Amino acid sequence: MFCSHCGKESPEDTLFCAECGSKLNSSSPAATPAQTSNPTQPLIGFSEKINDPAFNKYRKKSAAWSLIFASILFVAAVIGFPIYGKASGDIDWPNSLYYGLGIGGMFLVIALGQTLKRGFDKTWDGVIKDKKSYRKIDRSDNGHTHYHTVYKMRVKKDKGGTKTHKWRDTPGLFDYYSVGDKVRHHKGFFYYEKHDKSKDTQIMCAACMAFNDVNNEKCERCKCPLLK
Repeated sequence: MFCSHCGKESPEDTLFCAECGSKLNSSSPAATPAQTSNPTQPLIGFSEKINDPAFNKYRKKSAAWSLIFASILFVAAVIGFPIYGKASGDIDWPNSLYYGLGIGGMFLVIALGQTLKRGFDKTWDGVIKDKKSYRKIDRSDNGHTHYHTVYKMRVKKDKGGTKTHKWRDTPGLFDYYSVGDKVRHHKGFFYYEKHDKSKDTQIMCAACMAFNDVNNEKCERCKCPLLK
């Protein structure tokens, strides 16, 4: 017989579907998988699609673009500072070159550091421990007061430790998760995959973090498979 919820075929004497856990009704007419196929079916569990070659390709491409962009900034700083120093007279040669090398080198170090960090990253499971938002007051030197909203979320790792994320003025991913959500952090990505996505109408791409309709199979932006 076929499960009326997800379309999975099971032996005639089975009481519950091995795929989604729904109770099987042996008295109902048999349905074909095509009749019961539902793209939003249960969406519970961590997806194996993270092993798709598209994700590894995206990681390498992102690292390459990061280094290319940092190299462009390095060249711009090395050329730009001497030109500015000569035109304005504010920075003498060769100090202007040293400034350019220092600022440009900082961009390269940051890019290399991020690349190395992704290389040492690991996949781990956790739970959304708590979420809160609060108002923060900043006072500038001229006495003006600025109000900001801070969104804070903590993820408790199953193997110990916590990861804290903050967003200022815009909630970012704050609204996508709920306290108690079981999540998985995938190596090399910022994204947390939800274990239970059954109530979601949109699903976030693990690679580029764009939101897509839950019925889609691939991200409309980067074309990586959606983890469902």
